[in-house]
Amino acid sequence: MKLALAFAALVAAPMTSIAAPGQVGNIIYMERCKNGCTLKKGVDDSRTLTSSIVSGSGTDFPMAEFMSSTGQTGAAADAEWNALVTCVKEVYSPYNVVITDQKPTTGSYQAVVVAGLDEDIGVSGAAGIANVHCQPLDNGVSFVFANGVGGSAASRLEFLCGAVAQETAHNYGLSHEYKFTDGRSACTDPMTYRSDCGGQQFFRNEQAYCGGFVQENCNCGGTIQNSHVALLGVFGPGTPITAPPTVTYTGPAAGSEVATGTAVIAIAKAQRGIFRMELWLNGYKWNEVKGVAWGRMGQPEASYSIPIPAGVPDGVIDIVVKAKDDIDVTTATAPVTVMKGAPCATADSCLAGQKCEAGKCFWEPPSGNFGDACTYPQFCTNGFCEGTAEVKICTQECVVGVADACPDESYECIQSSSQKGVCFPKGLGEEGNCLGCSSASTGAPPVLLAAFGLAFVLRRRRR
Repeated sequence: MKLALAFAALVAAPMTSIAAPGQVGNIIYMERCKNGCTLKKGVDDSRTLTSSIVSGSGTDFPMAEFMSSTGQTGAAADAEWNALVTCVKEVYSPYNVVITDQKPTTGSYQAVVVAGLDEDIGVSGAAGIANVHCQPLDNGVSFVFANGVGGSAASRLEFLCGAVAQETAHNYGLSHEYKFTDGRSACTDPMTYRSDCGGQQFFRNEQAYCGGFVQENCNCGGTIQNSHVALLGVFGPGTPITAPPTVTYTGPAAGSEVATGTAVIAIAKAQRGIFRMELWLNGYKWNEVKGVAWGRMGQPEASYSIPIPAGVPDGVIDIVVKAKDDIDVTTATAPVTVMKGAPCATADSCLAGQKCEAGKCFWEPPSGNFGDACTYPQFCTNGFCEGTAEVKICTQECVVGVADACPDESYECIQSSSQKGVCFPKGLGEEGNCLGCSSASTGAPPVLLAAFGLAFVLRRRRR
């Protein structure tokens, strides 16, 4: 078996003709080339293993069967092959996609050939190759040249799984990714070339700048891609089969005294990795921290410290820690009851909108929707209550100056006192006003809403 570098670069072929979106099959067939298979040169057709990528003289190109890490084929390679199929199923499970190594007999599907060497089809220097498409390709063919990838069974599985995900996703419009928009390496997403971290790769629900070895424009325009959202747009949601996060609460102990700044400690890990850890006190999320960095062995199990922030009212407190992965699969700890100061006696010692029962200050579950009048953020389902001293509504952020920036045509995007754009009813302020700002901060008089009253706010038109 030819042993290439385990992390050789994956390359993409030029674009060819494509099918219209919504007309592609949702089956990805992993071709093992059992007892050998023959690739043909021509217009892409997974059903006959014909590919426009195949080059060289002639029309038929034989390819050897998938080999294990020790160079074996057949039953001796079954364990590694089955592990690879399972891994790819896990990666694609959040989407309505069927992964199979049994060749479909009807319908359309994408075929990914996971076998042989790059030279078998007349290319060189590639561990995998696919056509890059700006719209989903029906009956496409992509390649991962498994027999040219060396390494241990574990490291080889990790690489091949990411390679299969990357090459098949090119046929659904995805570009390579270089880094996430917060500056972190995109090494946890299979659409990357980067190898500065290890572990199983997944299509991440994060904005990422496109690029191979440097930041570049995306293949089909723009500079940013969210691979998870892109695949949801092609296939719709599936059912994740990855293991949910595990989280173990370690302190403070039940019945103990806490104060502002007291660290709540929990140990967590997840198959997809911990994206964030959340601190919930009496049913409300008060704080969160990001998951720890990924290393060469993936993201390690870690102990997370989340401080109790300022502003939490005194009283009996039920602590819950929630561990989330990047697609919001969540595991929560059982409540642990502690004491901060003295138990509340009435709601007067609690925050705006809170109740006091059994010594606890708490908010009812949020019920305010877009456009509803509000007096405190926790009433709104999205936690966003904006306006002036006279009138506040549940609203959302938007981009000032962009048409249709708000979900209702009777609303416009106005700058708020926090310098963010927010949706607010049209006509309640002149152009250029800053919602809730003082005249000193904007150079213009404040927006006056009292004369209009809540009746206008609540008479909104939905699109």
